[in-house]
Amino acid sequence: MSPEVAYGYGQQPGVFPEVAYGYGQQPGVPPQVAPGNPGYGQQYPGVNPPPPSFTPQQPGASVQQPPAYGQQPTVPPQQPAFAPQPGFVPQQHPGQQSPPLPPQPDLLGSGVPPAPLSQPPTYPPVAEQVPGAPTAPGRHAAPRQVGRKADTTAVTTLLLMVPSFLGSLLVVWLLSELMPTGIGTVFILAWLASGALVFYRPAERLYAKSVLKWREPTGAELAALRPLWDRVTHSAGIPAGTYDLWIEDSEDLNAFAAAGHMVGVTRWALANLPKEKLTAVLAHELGHHLGGHAWAGLLGLWYALPGRGAVVIAKTVLRIVGVVAQVLPLLGCLVGLVFVAFVAAVALSFPPILVALVTPYLLAWAGRASELRADRMAAQLGYGPALHAVFSEWQAAGADSDHAKGKLVHRLMASHPPVHQRIRELERFAATGA
Repeated sequence: MSPEVAYGYGQQPGVFPEVAYGYGQQPGVPPQVAPGNPGYGQQYPGVNPPPPSFTPQQPGASVQQPPAYGQQPTVPPQQPAFAPQPGFVPQQHPGQQSPPLPPQPDLLGSGVPPAPLSQPPTYPPVAEQVPGAPTAPGRHAAPRQVGRKADTTAVTTLLLMVPSFLGSLLVVWLLSELMPTGIGTVFILAWLASGALVFYRPAERLYAKSVLKWREPTGAELAALRPLWDRVTHSAGIPAGTYDLWIEDSEDLNAFAAAGHMVGVTRWALANLPKEKLTAVLAHELGHHLGGHAWAGLLGLWYALPGRGAVVIAKTVLRIVGVVAQVLPLLGCLVGLVFVAFVAAVALSFPPILVALVTPYLLAWAGRASELRADRMAAQLGYGPALHAVFSEWQAAGADSDHAKGKLVHRLMASHPPVHQRIRELERFAATGA
């Protein structure tokens, strides 16, 4: 594959940059000559005359000026040095009229005049020009109002988190029973309302720095990342300031969507991934935000924390019981029976908690479905071919082989679908649009 050429943001391939005019000079306006100064080709006092081969400019003759900004230079008509041959069509500059051609003979003898030249083809944007990727006519990165909403995968994630939420509610209620009556009620209500912190930007910043270990981009990193992100949000009709950009100091190729307003990119991806492919990856992360995947997953994780804490405590108790049982078998068996009776009582009181045994596998399935949804959103915004190229490189690097070698449990708990499945879904969307 030939190396790709990264064009600057907003620059068209094959178009050379405009020539800057001098300071104070207006494009297309002849320069003014100060009164009393000699014109072009004239002599200053005391200057030797020009050599004989030099032809000075005659007074009153116009000086050829550079073309105006965005216009082609006007070339005076030239007389052809040879007689035009049959079928010869002279080139014509903008603003110049070509002389009429003599009648051309009908070489084929059909009596039908030759068809006029067709117009040059209109090429799609650069984001659509990825070699080897499927194309869908008419799907360009044009601005469109997409809007943020919770799609089916986000709703499924929230529903699957209901058993964990009920288990956490049970733990919070048990803790509130240890408090005075008024304080216990306030404690439960405060925990229920704490989910709003997912959408509170100061809380998001604290979460990004303390939990995710992200950092704010430097000036150079922001200058490289911001134009790409603005391009993606513009294609979705969303203000760019809706989301905050973050950097993860990692040598992996990855990007993330978190909470309600955060998008993270690894340092390696920003430094090494070509611009068009990095833009497609950012469009995928925007798809997670537009589908509600990021905030739904974090909201479910937040309300599951008390229940998970109780599970960690229970596992610690079981390990202690196992150690005690080795030293004092009778005491260990007694403690074990008490613990099993407590778990059985909780399960009978709240049967939905039993669903928590299979909830992790169902949540992993919903996460893989959300990845396919985000891929489709990126394709709808016009970045499907570039994303297809990224996945093709991953597949060529052996990503599917690593997935197939994993154990069944690992495949069921995988957060992302196989790469070949993502490629196939993009190709299906390019072919059918559905």
